[in-house]
Amino acid sequence: MDTRSDLQMSGIGRSQGGSYSHVRLDGMSKINGDTDCISLDSNGTMTIDGALQSESVSINGTAKVEGGLNTNRMTLDGVLTVKEHAVCNELLTVNGRLSIGRGLDGEKVEIFGSLKTRKDVQCEVLSVHGGFSIDGLLNAGLIDIKLNMPCRVQEIGGENITVRRLKKFSVIEQFVPVLSAKLQAHTIEGDEINLEYTEAEIVRGNDIRIGRGCKIGRVEYKNQLLRDDDASIGAVHQI
Repeated sequence: MDTRSDLQMSGIGRSQGGSYSHVRLDGMSKINGDTDCISLDSNGTMTIDGALQSESVSINGTAKVEGGLNTNRMTLDGVLTVKEHAVCNELLTVNGRLSIGRGLDGEKVEIFGSLKTRKDVQCEVLSVHGGFSIDGLLNAGLIDIKLNMPCRVQEIGGENITVRRLKKFSVIEQFVPVLSAKLQAHTIEGDEINLEYTEAEIVRGNDIRIGRGCKIGRVEYKNQLLRDDDASIGAVHQI
C-alpha cells in the first residue's frame, strides 16, 4: 500500500527529496535530493538538487533540475534547465525555453518556444512552432517544423520530414542573418522530405521537394525530386 504524503510549499520553502504523492510549489522552492512523485506542479522558482521522476509535471515560471528528468507528461510555461538526460514517455509541451544537458527521449514533443540539447533527440512525433538547437541527431517518425526562430541540428533522420516558414522575412534578418528563421543541418535523411528555408550539406530520401529559400550541397533521391526555381542545389544524384 502506497503511504506517500503530499508536499506543499508556498513563499520561500525548502524540503528534502524523497517519495511523495502530489507536490505543489508556489513561490521560491528548493528540494534537496532525488524526488519521486505522482505529480509536480510548480509556480514560481524551483530548484531540485537531484533527479526528478513524476508521472506528470507542470511548470509555470523558472525551474532547474540538477539531475535527470523522467515523466509521462510535462507542460512547460517558462524556463526549465535539466542538467542530465530527459525522458517524456507520452507528451511534452514546451511553451517557453527548455535546456537539456544531455539528450531527450519522448513520444510526442511539441515546441512552441525553444529547445536546446547537448545530445540526441529521439521521439515518434516532433512538432515545432519555434526554434531549437540540437548538438547531435534528431530522430523521429514524423517531423513537422514551422519556422519562427532559427533551428540548428547536426543530423535529421525520419520517415516524413516537413520544414515550412510561416512568417515573412523581416528587416532585422537582412542585417542579422543569425536571427533568420531557417533550418541549418549537415545531413537530412528520410522517406518523404519537403523543405523550405533549409541549409544542408546532404539531403537523402525517396521523394524530395526542395522549396524556396533552400541551399543544399547535394541531393540524393530514389523516386522523385521537385525543386523550386529559388532553391540552390550543388549536385543531384538519383540512387
